[in-house]
Amino acid sequence: MCATKYRDQDELDPTKKAVDILDHFLDSNTQKVEAQEVQNELVSSSVQDELHREPVVQLVSNRTQSRVLFITKDITALEEQSLSQLHFKSLATVFSEVHVLVLTESWQSRQGVQRLDKNVWVYTTGARFWWMQPFVAFSVVRAQLHFTDGFRPDIIVAQDPFESGLCGTLIASKYNREFQVHIEEDFFIPEFATREKNNTWRLKIAWYVLHRTMSVRTKTISLKKRIQEKYTKITDVEVLPRHYDIASLVHVSEETTPENLFPQFAFTVLFIGTLDHDSMLFRALDACRSLLQSPKIGLIVVGSGPTKKESQKRAEILGIQKQVVFVGEQESLLPYLQSAHILLCTDTTEASEEIVIKAAASGLPIICAETPLRTDLFTDGESAFLVQKEDTIGFSQKLNKFLNTSALRVQFKTNAKDVVKNRLHEDPVAFKQAYRDSIEGIFGTAVPQDSPVAQTL
Repeated sequence: MCATKYRDQDELDPTKKAVDILDHFLDSNTQKVEAQEVQNELVSSSVQDELHREPVVQLVSNRTQSRVLFITKDITALEEQSLSQLHFKSLATVFSEVHVLVLTESWQSRQGVQRLDKNVWVYTTGARFWWMQPFVAFSVVRAQLHFTDGFRPDIIVAQDPFESGLCGTLIASKYNREFQVHIEEDFFIPEFATREKNNTWRLKIAWYVLHRTMSVRTKTISLKKRIQEKYTKITDVEVLPRHYDIASLVHVSEETTPENLFPQFAFTVLFIGTLDHDSMLFRALDACRSLLQSPKIGLIVVGSGPTKKESQKRAEILGIQKQVVFVGEQESLLPYLQSAHILLCTDTTEASEEIVIKAAASGLPIICAETPLRTDLFTDGESAFLVQKEDTIGFSQKLNKFLNTSALRVQFKTNAKDVVKNRLHEDPVAFKQAYRDSIEGIFGTAVPQDSPVAQTL
């Protein structure tokens, strides 16, 4: 009797049933899955009326503007004045309509519809379990954005290839719309699978999603190359435009009180970067070898990746393992930038360019490998030390010179901050246009015939 009871309970367990459904869905070769019917609390007649009143296509400067649905797991998009919300609001001038669907894991967190601007809306969808998010979100979209005159958005953009990507795949397939996936996180590294308990499922979802899209945008060049190597049938892979908010970086660094994160060291060298096969951390270790013979000097490595163990082994071989501290990836780099005495950047990747700029904006002196951007911004010996990327001895000599010349610390700190404030003029208009053009580049691949934009291009 007890065995029967437990068996019946297991069969009725909603978690087990939903996982079985998701497993069947991902393993099948079809995209036609009936979305789960749920009670929708987000129906807003005022939003629907407003959408119906606006023209199907708007013309600005003789250019047709498209309507975009963004799907994201970034819940900060719901927070007033957050960077995410400000980003979506800023797109109001380059798209006809901006719809943002935020996936949350809390059923109670659903807040209805927020109107951020006259043509920007944010919809919140909550699911009891993470794997229910795409199906619940599909129902929300069907209720909010599918009217008698058709489905509103022309383009579906998923801001990750996981839950957002699966949701976007369902919607794009159902309504015959162009679908683009944005990838900011490197899920190819071995640590990703164990970083969160459901990441093995997310890897399976990513495989499913990326086999059903022709357009991908990545955060870095290295991610772009990985996608092109792994998913050869994706014809449209590009790197998203970058926007450096220099004023905010400088302001935050000036308003934040520095904290000494590593009091055991009198002098700390900071290295930040992804520890993959493009990483030049081994050169930083070699360059610091002589300095790290002193117990008062430490090398702080912020980052993770598949070559972390190799780097730790190299530190042991060099006999400096006690002076090298690996702290893993950090959500905020500012405390480390403020706590260190100098940034040592031996990488030349695109991601490392952003790290150098952040360090300069925060007032951290820099020793870095030469790149066209860095040689254009900094003057060697005045605002930073620039070294040929393969010159390990050069890095070591510049480190010793910086350590033994206290005047350089003040000089580099002041001059580097002045460089980013005066030379890197941020152009939000140009960024928004480049961001729009990158998304609409999908129309170069294929344009749905029933899309209003397709009919006017």
